[in-house]
Amino acid sequence: MPYTIEHSVLPKYLEVHIKGTIVPGKELKEAIERWAKVAELCVKEDRHLILAFMDLEGQHSLDSKFNLVDAATSYGWLPEYKLSMVIKKEALFNHLLFTETVMNNLGFEMKIFRKKRDGKKWLFTE
Repeated sequence: MPYTIEHSVLPKYLEVHIKGTIVPGKELKEAIERWAKVAELCVKEDRHLILAFMDLEGQHSLDSKFNLVDAATSYGWLPEYKLSMVIKKEALFNHLLFTETVMNNLGFEMKIFRKKRDGKKWLFTE
């Protein structure tokens, strides 16, 4: 498992830090593991708002990104979750714009940001 997930439970939201490397051939399996863990934390901590910081090396294939989102409810991701992702690396940010579009088109709330302040502000808007 070439990634780590750390989290903090805050009064209104869950803050998650995901770091690691996307392993070719295992990208979908590991992405499902990561987001299933976050969904598990949401249930355990009774949180629906998630501020996630992602620092990953490598890229998902287009199929992998679509399949990850398409299967979201099967690994515990609920439509009532609101995910704000802060991504500092420009290449990863640009790479995940497709995922953001698919998530929103399938009825989930997700938006990616370059700055924590912007991501947190959006997370708390109705």
